[in-house]
Amino acid sequence: MLPKIALGNVRKSLRDFSVFFITLVFGVCVFYAFASINDQTAVIDLNELQSEAVATVTRMLSGVSVFVAVILGFLVVYANRFLVRRRKREFGIYLTLGMGRAQVAAIMVMETLAVGVAALVVGLALGVLLSQVMMYVTANLFEATIPGFAFVFSPRAAAVTLACFAAIFAISLALNVFAVSRYRLIDLINADRVSEKVKLRSLPLSVLLFVVSIVLMGVAYRTLLENGIISDKFGLATALVSVGTALFFFSVSGFLLRFLQGRPGVYLRGLNAFTLRQLNSRVNTAWVSITLVCAMLFVAICGVCTGFSVSRGLSDALEKGSPYDASIRAYPRGLMIAGMDDADYDLPEVNEEAASDGFDMVAGMRRKVSDWDDIVSASAQVNQYMPFGAQGGISQRWAYETTSYAADATLDEVLGQNDSRFVFVRVSQYNALRALLGEKPVELGRDECLVWSDFAPLDGFWEAFIEQHPGFEALGTTLHPRGMAHETLYNTTAASVTGVFVVADEVLPADLVPTVTSLDVTYSGSVEECEQRFQDACEKACGPADSRGVEAWPVCFMETRQAIADSTVGLTVVTTYLAIYIGVILLISCASVLSIQQLSAVADDVSRYRVLAELGAEPAQIRRALMVQVGVYFVFPLVVAVCHAACALTSINGLISIATGFDISNALTATVCFVVVLYGGYYLLTYQTSKAMVLRPAMR
Repeated sequence: MLPKIALGNVRKSLRDFSVFFITLVFGVCVFYAFASINDQTAVIDLNELQSEAVATVTRMLSGVSVFVAVILGFLVVYANRFLVRRRKREFGIYLTLGMGRAQVAAIMVMETLAVGVAALVVGLALGVLLSQVMMYVTANLFEATIPGFAFVFSPRAAAVTLACFAAIFAISLALNVFAVSRYRLIDLINADRVSEKVKLRSLPLSVLLFVVSIVLMGVAYRTLLENGIISDKFGLATALVSVGTALFFFSVSGFLLRFLQGRPGVYLRGLNAFTLRQLNSRVNTAWVSITLVCAMLFVAICGVCTGFSVSRGLSDALEKGSPYDASIRAYPRGLMIAGMDDADYDLPEVNEEAASDGFDMVAGMRRKVSDWDDIVSASAQVNQYMPFGAQGGISQRWAYETTSYAADATLDEVLGQNDSRFVFVRVSQYNALRALLGEKPVELGRDECLVWSDFAPLDGFWEAFIEQHPGFEALGTTLHPRGMAHETLYNTTAASVTGVFVVADEVLPADLVPTVTSLDVTYSGSVEECEQRFQDACEKACGPADSRGVEAWPVCFMETRQAIADSTVGLTVVTTYLAIYIGVILLISCASVLSIQQLSAVADDVSRYRVLAELGAEPAQIRRALMVQVGVYFVFPLVVAVCHAACALTSINGLISIATGFDISNALTATVCFVVVLYGGYYLLTYQTSKAMVLRPAMR
């Protein structure tokens, strides 16, 4: 009998269970998909470094899954509270008809289990499908292959998912049974008679607090944008925006009420007065939870945007920053400190081995590695010269003060130097590098130069320098900048040159000793054939990488495109999956909480909508009032969270662009689409459920 009643209740209350069911399905799906990553990658052909990256991802996701389980547990309990509240009167009728509390509790358990089992089945099925998609995404991120068709089901991940949600259900059911057992019969029968308290009644006070909240958030935005997230004022900005957000939601309903009451044409149109009063009372009583939802939405948006952008950004950075098969660097004078004054700096002795090779890195490698020419088909060496004693050396601080540099830091702070002198390269070597990249050579007169920088944030600075200094003294001559060069000097994940002057060969003395030498190479065969041979050659020439000193010749540092790609992809996978995982869970949580809150509010207001219908309100008017009420409740925290995220992402983007050169704003479109689809889906579901709850009783 009881199972029949429970299943019948589920069928009759499908709309009431819809938010609960969908939230469970999403939670199970995402939880399983990320828990099965280790099994997904087992069928992907990964190298050792990539496998280590996957292991790191798995360990980190295991820790994050505990946090996710807590969040999902809170959602299940929160949703069950709504269902219990929604059905208090029904439970009271059961007790009135002679059922015992144990029987009512049994019905609740059966209903929850029925919905939970169905959600687990559907969620696991969708999770398996999502995991297949993620498997191919992972393979694409690693630029690896999957041999043939592969279908992966992870019994381990399924067991973990079932165990986690079984524990959540058990806790939720225990709380629900306990709550129902404590209700008095009279409370259950009169559950739909709700007396609501309004916490803020003074409209002038609400207007004042609204203005204060806007000022606080504005000051926080300005502080963050001017100082960045890595500053001693970051804590102040966070505190200001937190207080401002709380005051905003505490006061916004009263402000809107005062604002619209002054416009009778809007306030008195249709059911606007009723709708605004409903919003006023709801926001006033739930401002704390709305503030928390806004904070979670902010984190979710930043997380999803970061996750979507990292993969593309790091791929672009890799393509730009590592155009050569391999690069090696050496320092014929050791690691020089360019910012020191001549009087305070003793020039190190020239590396004798490098001098004997004529500072020719290819000659040094051929001397030490017999099969060098079998490994490398083409190469280009670029020497950087820092001629101490050259007059007219430009102070970077002075350059910054006389130009408009876009970032909120001096050039000294960006480059980590105080008074760098000019650095020069010969145009012949620069053209050799261009030839390796498939570019045409450039010609420079004796009095001409190019400003070479692949550090995009400094483009504005150097362009301003060129404009303000059409001619400047250096190396005993007047140099006229002809423009800028942006080629990458050597393989790196960051900038390789931040301000080097390319000059005619004859401008630099023939006997000048280079301070830095770089050699970029193209393999004679495929990467698979030559990668290890090249690394072995570098180790044969100068020993293992961890034992080389700064005086090593001709290899001090070695970077291959494949090694950089493997390490970069590891970071990409870790960041992408963690950010999207947390972002999606938080987004689902926020949308679910808002949906449940609004459905609870609408359930309490059914009698009021019934009165409106009796007074002559048309169904279309009631639907419009519901749409506005639900829409505003969803939109308010989202708009504020988007404003916070825009400010934070702007600051973060500036930092990331300096460090890596890529722009996370490129992922905003994907983020917006994702948020609109998921968040908007919950809004539509909430509206449809609310409409069904209101219109049927109201039209009786």
